[in-house]
Amino acid sequence: MSAEELSRACAEIGYPIPRNVIANMESGRRAQLPLVEVMVLAKALDVSPICLIYPVGFVDRMQALPDDDPMDTFDALRWFTGEGRGPGFDGPSWELSERRAAAPQKTWSMDAEGGFL
Repeated sequence: MSAEELSRACAEIGYPIPRNVIANMESGRRAQLPLVEVMVLAKALDVSPICLIYPVGFVDRMQALPDDDPMDTFDALRWFTGEGRGPGFDGPSWELSERRAAAPQKTWSMDAEGGFL
């Protein structure tokens, strides 16, 4: 998808991102992206937003934070999602574990037309 096509797709979603801004993102001249732009770009590209932040399968190592040493991309993703804790990841974060344990168990399914039950 070209920068122009991506720009048009973002506008169709209702959040225009100009072609020159997308070009600046691609070249690294614009290194910081607001979360809303990550979400709009993901929708326009038909991918999950997390795939734009942690490109598992495309980049082997990355910095989880700007001053950190590069680490395994999947481990950085696990830290971000609360499934791991910092370098070394000694298991899920206690905060997430407690919230999961306290939350009512919800299940859902889809009907034949694709609607949620």
